[in-house]
Amino acid sequence: MKKFEEKMCSSAAQLLVSYLGSLQSIHFENEKLSDELIDSLLKLNLSEQRQLIERARYFITINIDHIALRRQLQELEDMREEHELEDIYLLNGAPLALMRRLFGLHASEFSRRRNALNIKGNGSGRPPLCDEETEHLVWRIWRDKEHLSEKERFMGIIDETNLDLHVIWSALRDHIDD
Repeated sequence: MKKFEEKMCSSAAQLLVSYLGSLQSIHFENEKLSDELIDSLLKLNLSEQRQLIERARYFITINIDHIALRRQLQELEDMREEHELEDIYLLNGAPLALMRRLFGLHASEFSRRRNALNIKGNGSGRPPLCDEETEHLVWRIWRDKEHLSEKERFMGIIDETNLDLHVIWSALRDHIDD
């Protein structure tokens, strides 16, 4: 079995050969292939192309930038966590206006995600009005958590009251809207 790097080189060479008909030097950012080299590649018959692919380890090197890879993996992890938080909000009855405010979700994405989570009816339409006592409780908790981010403040209210985000948003929206 070939080493991983050899397989990667072969795959890269295979891709190179498969794009030969439309390949030009302008398609490369770092290691530019000259038009002369591309012309030479174009002259290869099928058998010669296969042989070239088998020899890819001699002319293609694969480098992995560990720092950049780690950064990309962290960004993906952050995106996954954000997506999971959005799901938590949706499952807790967050209305579109709140999801748009906190996550920038558009109506179509909001609907698609609710459907994917099998959420029916909850969080749509006008939010029910909460009584004055509940509204005061929500406001007290909101003020007590002012040191947290807005997303964390809403989650804190849920944790302390077990109220639906639709109700919480109804109590807060007119007073915290920009």
